[in-house]
Amino acid sequence: MPLGYTGKILRVDLSSQKIAVDEQDEAFYRSYLGGRGIGYHYLMQAVPAATDPFSAENILVLATGVMTGAPLPAACRFAAVGKSPLTATAGESEAAGFFGPELKMAGFDAVVFCGRAEKPVYLWLSEGKAEIRDATALAGLETKAVEDAIRNELGGPKIRVAQTGLAGMNRVRFANITNNLGHFNGRGGFGALMGSKNLRAVAALGTEKLKFKAPDFLRDTAQHYARTFKDNPLGEQLFVYGTTAFPEILSAAGALPVNNFRRSRFAEAAAIGGDTYNKVLLQKRKGCYACPIRCKRGIALDDPKYGLDSRYGGPEYETIAALGSNLNISNLKAIAKGNEICNRYCLDTISAGMTIAFACECFEAGIITSADTDGLELRFGDADLMLHLLELIARREGFGDVLAEGSSRLAEQWGLKDAPGHLAVKGQEISMHDPRIKVGVGIGFAVSPYGADHMTAAHDTAFVNPESFPVNSVRPLGIYAAMPATEISPAKVRNYKILENFWRVLDALGLCVFGYAPRGVMPINTMVACVNAVTGWDVSLFELMRSAERATLIARSFNSREEFSIKNDQLPKRLFDPKPDGAHAGQQIFKEADFNQAVDLYYDMIGCDPDTGRPRRGKLLEFGLDWVAESLNRKG
Repeated sequence: MPLGYTGKILRVDLSSQKIAVDEQDEAFYRSYLGGRGIGYHYLMQAVPAATDPFSAENILVLATGVMTGAPLPAACRFAAVGKSPLTATAGESEAAGFFGPELKMAGFDAVVFCGRAEKPVYLWLSEGKAEIRDATALAGLETKAVEDAIRNELGGPKIRVAQTGLAGMNRVRFANITNNLGHFNGRGGFGALMGSKNLRAVAALGTEKLKFKAPDFLRDTAQHYARTFKDNPLGEQLFVYGTTAFPEILSAAGALPVNNFRRSRFAEAAAIGGDTYNKVLLQKRKGCYACPIRCKRGIALDDPKYGLDSRYGGPEYETIAALGSNLNISNLKAIAKGNEICNRYCLDTISAGMTIAFACECFEAGIITSADTDGLELRFGDADLMLHLLELIARREGFGDVLAEGSSRLAEQWGLKDAPGHLAVKGQEISMHDPRIKVGVGIGFAVSPYGADHMTAAHDTAFVNPESFPVNSVRPLGIYAAMPATEISPAKVRNYKILENFWRVLDALGLCVFGYAPRGVMPINTMVACVNAVTGWDVSLFELMRSAERATLIARSFNSREEFSIKNDQLPKRLFDPKPDGAHAGQQIFKEADFNQAVDLYYDMIGCDPDTGRPRRGKLLEFGLDWVAESLNRKG
């Protein structure tokens, strides 16, 4: 009998309304671990080449990891996987909260959706059973109303609901999926994929307790962690501020995105930073399933203009920067209201903010005018404009219908694909970190299979101090020395490659990086021991790393089949400019040729053709991916 997981993967054909169950063995779970691993396995097998992401032939996978739902800190995550509507690549997006554990305790490790329902539906999961239910009355409601209606209909306040919002039902390319209104599969447009299938929500109620090999070990480990995690500055900062302290930290370092990345310091950083946030907005600290870190922000604001609904949660750093500093907005109350709008409709705040910033810069340059924007004057620093545009985007009304396609499609439409203000990779807008200060983050932006993303590896700034916990914590991975954050070298590429693969381990297992070294405080070898205590396996760190790499090879193979290559791994032009201000003002951290050489070296290191980025046949065979090699061979 499986321990820590169910061994059951639900398959739902929304077109035919047929439901089936795949029962996978231990070898399958050890090979893929869960989450992204399961998702990419099904994606490569099920979705034909050149499939439109909004086609019924695309699939959506919601998959837990083998550690999801374990009685441990930060063990709650699940992945959404499919062909991304935003990038048309193999895509993934992980979310925390409570839905992942509930899905597993309802009887399933994952759900694979294919087809398209004729009318809006939702899926109800409980006691190992699944039922497709009518959601016609829910289709036009906001997310809170949908969650309340489903709970009322099914008669359970403890039911966990994962859903897309009105933005997803309207196929906004960067719509996301929310669970419990405050946790998100935030990037890649998976809410739009969900909406394209007429799938409004998935509701789960767990009635079966998960069984583990060594529950006493898990209990003792969790209790020790809860007592001691704040003794480490990494844990203490997450508890006190979540991620809201970063505006001031990054501004001081000359690394805060301002004015569509044209500046790096923000004079008003303190007005949107952690201490102001705690004073003005913070009501309580909230956590995810079984996690003592409590890095989520519960907020409240009684304000006649920016009054907030506390159920939608508070903005985190990426949102504060994307809707704040990068739009030259320093009104924290307005930023919080923008976050609520995005959460209510299910919009990715990063892509939304960056798309608005791109449009504002184009308006400023006279490339577009008020004749193109339905009379709107697009200006940086206008908080009311930001809020209005978010509403228009979610509803695809007026100029919002144009912005809902994302900045890369706008750049194509306006003939600005190579313009400095177009800041995206593979069609996904970059997140709120400057690669000129964090070179490894820049490599991640470029080489991530699913477009620019800041959650591909621990950030360079964690590894500057040789005496720090992060530096000492990664020795089991074979990284033994500190390194400047701005260094670009073969050693930096090697470190990034190792750290990236380890974060993929955490993603596949269903573990949040905030709980585990090097970003969190649980040591790597303790984490491995916990995997064995959950599953009863005798897994090693080596095996876990290979399992994560196997899934990434599938994702890269999928992209190669879709005609993506290393030519798509281009960092936006603006990020090669000398730093405009801040601690490194006037310095050119790296030249484009140097960066591209680092990308070439990365592909060589991971066993892919440096000219194309395509996984070599021998590498695929090494990982037992003969079927993937055959698929690529048929494609030619």
